[in-house]
Amino acid sequence: QVYLIEPLEESLDGDHAIYKQEHLRTKQGAFGYINDTVYNLGPKSSGLNYFAHVQLYRPLNIRVRLVGLEIWSQRDLIDVSHIPNLTLERFLQWRQDSLLKRKKHDNAHFITAVDFEGSTVGLATVYAMCSPSSGAVNEDHNKNPIAVASTIAHEMGHNLGMSHDDPNCGCSSGKGCIMSDTIGYVYPDSFSTCSQSSLKAFLQSYDTSCLLDMPNEGELYGGPVCGNAFVEKGEECDCGTAEECNNPCCNATTCRLTEGAHCAHGECCHNCQLKHSGSLCRKSAHDCDLDEYCTGVSAFCPEDEYKMNGLPCNYNQGYCYNGQCPTHKEHCKMLWGSGTILTEPLLKHCFLAALLCFYNLTKKPYSFFFFLLN
Repeated sequence: QVYLIEPLEESLDGDHAIYKQEHLRTKQGAFGYINDTVYNLGPKSSGLNYFAHVQLYRPLNIRVRLVGLEIWSQRDLIDVSHIPNLTLERFLQWRQDSLLKRKKHDNAHFITAVDFEGSTVGLATVYAMCSPSSGAVNEDHNKNPIAVASTIAHEMGHNLGMSHDDPNCGCSSGKGCIMSDTIGYVYPDSFSTCSQSSLKAFLQSYDTSCLLDMPNEGELYGGPVCGNAFVEKGEECDCGTAEECNNPCCNATTCRLTEGAHCAHGECCHNCQLKHSGSLCRKSAHDCDLDEYCTGVSAFCPEDEYKMNGLPCNYNQGYCYNGQCPTHKEHCKMLWGSGTILTEPLLKHCFLAALLCFYNLTKKPYSFFFFLLN
């Protein structure tokens, strides 16, 4: 693993940033763009072109829907820096302090015309989907909105646990892989087998229950549309476009249930009929998770529920906390990579790093941190 450490130029406390080199996306050198102007978005439909990335996730069985679009026309609500990690930090803090309190959403992306330093066009937090740090910053690096949409899809991939593709990763399209570390003249339109494996591992290992929480009717930006694979107001079902729909319970043209069908979607729907009450619909994923069962009146599995905080887990190596089982070793693996061999010196290094981080964030003495560990 290669980590980059650099001083935060605008910090008065001598703070430094540390991040994996692989999580920076770079511009194609041949582009040579210097973006110091704001492109006119025109009508809303032009602005929505940025969100063409939603189509790229459909082959992964992920439906991305826009629940809000905010344009800062009077002033920036954060200090936008040409240093991408500074802008990311400020945007995520603003998201936690302001945006999350007034608009429910799973993931947020910031698009700016500020030219990030070097060849970087985007930066995102990794393994962050469904967390307070779920988001990314993207440079408006091309007048073609599809290019920016590709960058958004790439950075969202990092939020979903994907790393940059290596030469051994294959894509189904000849246009290149979305999680490539560089962009060229042809914009990629598919995820590699490596990205799909990383996504599967992320969904199995992290709390991603927010992805199962469908937006309420009326929350989707642009209003209901039959064929977008989201059941919205006035629809009984929605299986996508007529070309992609393979659901015998749903009429793709009308978004109505077919004759005799009582449901078309959901973990508690089988052969167009509701499953009986008590049918297992979601098996516990780990020590701190609980099984969920169908109610008999809904086609969808109840919300994911977890064991009480504080119960021991992972063979008494940790304690349940908000559905997860955090342990000292797991935190080290997140920092250094899942394939890392955790030797005693490395564990000690992780522990000391945690102490330093805790002190810098809270200014509390180390003795207080030791108390929390016991």
